Amino acid sequence: MEITGKLIQKLPVQSGVSSSGNNWSKAEFVIETVEQYPKKVCANLWGDRAKALDQFQLGSLITVSFDLESREYNGRWYTDVRAWKVDAATPAAVAGVPNPAQGYAQQPQAYAPLGYAQPQQPMYPPQGYPQQPQGYAQPQQPTYPPQPQGYAPAQPQPNPYAQPQPDMGNLPQMPQETFVDEGGTDDLPF
Repeated sequence: MEITGKLIQKLPVQSGVSSSGNNWSKAEFVIETVEQYPKKVCANLWGDRAKALDQFQLGSLITVSFDLESREYNGRWYTDVRAWKVDAATPAAVAGVPNPAQGYAQQPQAYAPLGYAQPQQPMYPPQGYPQQPQGYAQPQQPTYPPQPQGYAPAQPQPNPYAQPQPDMGNLPQMPQETFVDEGGTDDLPF
């Protein structure tokens, strides 16, 4: 993997002797990515590669080739960004990137900004209650194509599952209930 950014910090080189008697050294450094929302990444170089940072000054634009490695220790996980090559950033890698001497002023970009894309549709449903159809819609009878001359028109077949519809003009009159207050006490607690 590769990342391009501005070198913002070099930490002191650490060195020692391993349990097998080999000398080791580690150089850690921090770069800040050059994008709309910059991120800081701490990476490390091991062994002879630790000297690769000596050629770069703070504020230099560099491209770091690295591998990610995670390990577990006492039930917790730790992730290393192990760099294996550090180069000066190429013009292609810094296309649209502001000059470090100018700072991070917003520059017009010829490419789409990195990050999350804006949603194409609204994220929230429209306000208010949806309108429900009023009443019950009767199923539509199918229409048949026209018949050639000389044939009798096709008659729609009755639906054997259809419910008979009552004639609304011939409904019996229902007596209306009337309420008479008897003036007594009720047994309700309120």
